[in-house]
Amino acid sequence: MSFIPSFKIRLDDHLKAESIMILTPLKDIQKTGLFLLFGFIVFTLGMSACSLFSDDDEPQIFYEFKDFDILNLGKNITDMRMDPQQPYLYLADYGNNTVLRIDVSGVMRIDKKIIVGSHPIALDFAFEKTKLLVALSGESSIKLIDLATFIVEDAFPVSLNEINDLACVLNGQVLISSLDEPTISSLNLADKIETVIGIRSGEMIASADQQSVLVASPTLVRKYALNNGSATQQARSTTFGFEAQINHFVVSDDGATAFLCLADPMDHSRGKNVWAFNTADLTLKGKFEAKSAGMGVAVSPDGKRVFVAPTDADGAGVFVIEFDGETKLEKNYYLVAGNLKARGIVIDNSDQYLYVIVNTPGDNDSFEPYNNNSYDLQRIAIDEP
Repeated sequence: MSFIPSFKIRLDDHLKAESIMILTPLKDIQKTGLFLLFGFIVFTLGMSACSLFSDDDEPQIFYEFKDFDILNLGKNITDMRMDPQQPYLYLADYGNNTVLRIDVSGVMRIDKKIIVGSHPIALDFAFEKTKLLVALSGESSIKLIDLATFIVEDAFPVSLNEINDLACVLNGQVLISSLDEPTISSLNLADKIETVIGIRSGEMIASADQQSVLVASPTLVRKYALNNGSATQQARSTTFGFEAQINHFVVSDDGATAFLCLADPMDHSRGKNVWAFNTADLTLKGKFEAKSAGMGVAVSPDGKRVFVAPTDADGAGVFVIEFDGETKLEKNYYLVAGNLKARGIVIDNSDQYLYVIVNTPGDNDSFEPYNNNSYDLQRIAIDEP
């Protein structure tokens, strides 16, 4: 009887292939040759296919929250102010009727919080920045917080409903704007007397000497001189060209330039610039193109760096954009952990950090109440100039 050698592949207990030579009778080969040959070819091709396959796909890169310096708040923040003397940041917590004091000297933490009334909407400093004024949109009242003790020191009833902004000016006068009324009221903090003055409602910023006020309405900016409870219009800007929503209105530390974030709720292709005005005569000093409507703007103490919080993300995420104050061109980008918010950006007094309010999406799919208003605080180290 004739024999011919053949080979089988055996996988041992450790799944290693091992070849084994077997002597098979010739007559059996003739009977089963085609089957063995077919099986060997199939197995060989399978093994070859497995050995030749390689996965060259790169993993997608995601930015986890641990990559950011974030204080988890889960609150709807409507305004923020940086203390000029102490390492504190003050936040208006709309949903919980409180003002938060954030200690930013090391790891960010909530140092204190105080209940102020229904829906705090706007903040401003008073009495040489030793007090904090709080405008309430849910009730007709203004609260005064002493910053040394962080307690509500006084309350001022007013006639306005749906208050949306306030500005402290000279001689203890506070200007108050409302969504319900076409004109602004003036409140004297000393005698608590409220008067209506001839200024149209809008977002307000006081001049450095507090003797005038700039008011941004949906169509343009106006400047008013203030004198003993009366107001006289001094200047007006060019019109915006559309009915604008005012997201943020701030002035540089030297008082020379006002920065305005606009949005067009009906046409998102417009309002993609932050406008800069000369505060003396409201002439246009320039525009900072952010590719989408600005939600907020912060300016370095020397006025040379302008930071814009845009509405939209790009392909890599949401970035705060740094512009050169002289050239109006983009200079740096700072990644943030989520979508940004109106009035939700400030810079610290040392020009080292930005603080932004971000909508981190971690709990937006939960059944918690108000989960769509889950905003947190992010601190961003600024690059050297």
